[in-house]
Amino acid sequence: MATSQQLGRLGMMQAPDSGRIGGVCFAKLFPNPAEPFRGLFVADQVRATRTDVDWSVIAPVPWVPEWVADALHKPFAKGEDDFEGIRVARTRHAVLPRRLLYSTVADSMAVSSARAFKRAVAEVDAEFVHGHELYPAGAAARRLAARVGLPYVVTMHGSDLYLNLDTPSWRREITRTAADAAAVICVGRRLALDAISEIGLDPARTVIIGNTYDTELFGPSVRPAHDGPVRLLSVGRLSPEKGHDVLLRAFSQLVGRGVDAELTLVGGGACESQLRELSMALGVTDRVRFAGVVIGTELAAEYARADLFVLPSLSEGFGVAVVEAMATGLPVVATRSGGPDDIVDDASGLLVAPGDVAELASALERAITHRGEFDSAAIAASAAARYSPAAVGAALVRVYRDVLAGGPLTGSLAEEIA
Repeated sequence: MATSQQLGRLGMMQAPDSGRIGGVCFAKLFPNPAEPFRGLFVADQVRATRTDVDWSVIAPVPWVPEWVADALHKPFAKGEDDFEGIRVARTRHAVLPRRLLYSTVADSMAVSSARAFKRAVAEVDAEFVHGHELYPAGAAARRLAARVGLPYVVTMHGSDLYLNLDTPSWRREITRTAADAAAVICVGRRLALDAISEIGLDPARTVIIGNTYDTELFGPSVRPAHDGPVRLLSVGRLSPEKGHDVLLRAFSQLVGRGVDAELTLVGGGACESQLRELSMALGVTDRVRFAGVVIGTELAAEYARADLFVLPSLSEGFGVAVVEAMATGLPVVATRSGGPDDIVDDASGLLVAPGDVAELASALERAITHRGEFDSAAIAASAAARYSPAAVGAALVRVYRDVLAGGPLTGSLAEEIA
C-alpha cells in the first residue's frame, strides 16, 4: 500500500515538456453565476492544469424554465460564460425529479451537448476529454468522445460510484464508462479499491490523485496562545452522511469530562434544525456555534482562529476541508471514512472509526491534551507537498500525456500491486 508520502512524491513528478495540449472538461458540477461555489474541486483542477492544457468546458445543467426556478427559489443557469478566460458552455438537458428514468440522462446530456462539444473540440484542438463523475456526466463524455475518436479520462469522486450501484441499469452505465476510459482517476485509495471490487475496474488504468485547494486562501496561520476554551472547528454540508450528530454527541461527552471546549459548525443543509435541537437536548447549545455557509476569506479566518479540526463523516470520497485545515497548520481528528485515510497520518492528527461516539470523544480529548506536540508548520508543508495546485496539476498532466502517448500510466495501481 502506498503511503501518503509516496502519493505526494507522485504528485510532485513533473511531466516532460511536450508542448501544450487541448482538452475538453465535461462536468455537471462546475461553478456558474448562480452557484459560484458549485463543483469548485473541478474548477480547481482546471486551474491547476491550465499552464499545460488549453481547456474548453462543458457544464450541463438540467432544463428548467427560469420562472419555475424562481418560484422554487432554485438557482438558474444557461448559455455560455467565461471562467477566468476559459469558455464554459452550459448546455441544458432533460431530467425528471427523484431520478425518474435516470438511466436516460446520459443520452439526454450527450444529445443536448453535441453541438457545444463539437465546437469545444475545434476551439482548443482537443486531443482528449476529461469527464468528472462516472454517471451521468462521465457516461455522456464517453458517448461524445467516441463520436470524434478521442480518448477520455474520467475522475471518480465517490458518490458517483456508491449511489449508482443498486440499480442494474445505472450499474451497467458506470461499469462501461470505467471500462472504456483510457484512464480512471480516483480521489482516494478506498474508492479505487471499492471500484476494482464492485465494477471490475482495471488497476492498470487506475491512478489515485486527490483534489487540490486554494493556496492563496489557505496557507500557514500563526495561532497565538489564548485563554479560554479550546476551539474545535468542523466544515461541511449539514447532511446525514457527514456525521454531525455523532460529533455533537462526542462533544457532549467531552464537555461532560470537564474539557473546556467550544465547537463551530460551518456549513448549511437539511439537517441544521435537527442538529440545533440535538445540541439543545445534549445541553451544549451555549458551546456550539452554527456559523452557516462561510466562504472565501471568512472561511480562512475560521480555520485561523481554530485549535483543532474535526471531520466526523460516515463516508467521504476525499475531504477537501481536511486538506484546507491542514494547509493552515491545524491538526485533525477525522474518521476512516475513505478519503481522510490517505490524507491524515500520525504527524497531522488522529483517525477514528466512523459513527463511533465514544472513540471520537476520546480522540478529541487526546488531541486536545497533546495538541502542543503537533508541528503546525510541518502539517502545512505536508498538505502543500501533496495537494497544492502544482502537485495535483503535475500528476493530472502526467496522466493526460501518458494517455496520449498510449503507454502505461505512471503510478497506476497495477505498479503497486505488482
